[in-house]
Amino acid sequence: MMRALAEFMMRGRLQAGTIAILGYIIPLLAPAAVALTTLRKGATEGIIILFVGAVPALLSLWFGEGNTLITWMALLSLFVVYLPALILRTTILLSSMMLSAIAAATFIAMATLWVAPDVVGTMSDNVIKQMEVLAQAQEGQSAQQSKAMMPLLTLATTVGMSGLLAYILTVNGFIGVLFGRWLQSLAYNPGGFGEEFRGLRLGLGFSVVCFLGNILLSYQSDQYWWWSNVLALPLLLVAAAVVHEVVRQRALGAQWLILFYILTLVLMPVVMSIGFLDAWLNFRDRLQKQ
Repeated sequence: MMRALAEFMMRGRLQAGTIAILGYIIPLLAPAAVALTTLRKGATEGIIILFVGAVPALLSLWFGEGNTLITWMALLSLFVVYLPALILRTTILLSSMMLSAIAAATFIAMATLWVAPDVVGTMSDNVIKQMEVLAQAQEGQSAQQSKAMMPLLTLATTVGMSGLLAYILTVNGFIGVLFGRWLQSLAYNPGGFGEEFRGLRLGLGFSVVCFLGNILLSYQSDQYWWWSNVLALPLLLVAAAVVHEVVRQRALGAQWLILFYILTLVLMPVVMSIGFLDAWLNFRDRLQKQ
């Protein structure tokens, strides 16, 4: 089914544009159309499909329908998908794609904070009101419950809210490009995406910046919590690539992958450290030599 979708989009602008427009209703379709078109046909065709896919969101903003914040996020996410897809087409490196996605998401989040501080401030005020309601409803809550609310507490500031915007845009960029790459692999190079993902490496410089940046931001005030998680994303993906390769080489079952992703939710710092150490110890090559 997914291969048929990829082949349909690659028939021409009409087909890809149709899928991109449907993406306003069905999540992931628009980013996938933009990513796949850019990866396969280049910058010009990609930007055309991007603007076609943006039409429903722009109309929604023009007529004031729907959730304005969600609409803006969907619109900006298309740009965060387009640039990394173009970088990936040029460099054929997933690490470069991730770096460009983080850079684009960070730029957009900071630009929003600078150009439209009232919007970010209003969002933060809404979070504060929600926190007050929750505080009244959960008087006498345990320390563990208070800790669970920490991500919400960080949104009470403009820095925290801009961090959330950067995080969402980065995640959307990663998912959109990787989904588009997978579709491209299904249609033109079966099995190629799995091999490419399992070979994902960041390099020493990128790994050090992500790891140290995550640690430093984690020890700052809570308002930098989302920003620290932005830097954790590439290391988590590398750790996933390492585990997928180990499972493949050892012919282990899918249950090990399920266990890994559960552990990622529970022990994210440990999993992130695996991604960082891989840049130094090269786990996959060592395992292959054995």
